[in-house]
Amino acid sequence: MEDEIPKLYETDGIPAEKKVIYQKWEIPQIGFYWLIAELDKKENLAFGYANLNDDNFAEWGYISLDELTENKVTKCHSWKPCSFEEAQKKMQQYRRERHLR
Repeated sequence: MEDEIPKLYETDGIPAEKKVIYQKWEIPQIGFYWLIAELDKKENLAFGYANLNDDNFAEWGYISLDELTENKVTKCHSWKPCSFEEAQKKMQQYRRERHLR
């Protein structure tokens, strides 16, 4: 699966809502999640979307996967690749089901 994830900068020309999200990392107890669209496996650095349970301050940026694992963030192994637009719908449903903001 990680072999399918584009390298950093490979999706630059694709609008955010159309980018494919290949991985989701999360701290489900507090509603934090990171959606990964690009990956540099050598540096363990990703580009994606971070939402720390606040849609108003969520943003696209670079994410250290080492930092995520050091902070006990877990990768969702059941995640299936989908567009960012679809990922947002999944996350809204997930939050409703768990009564998160």
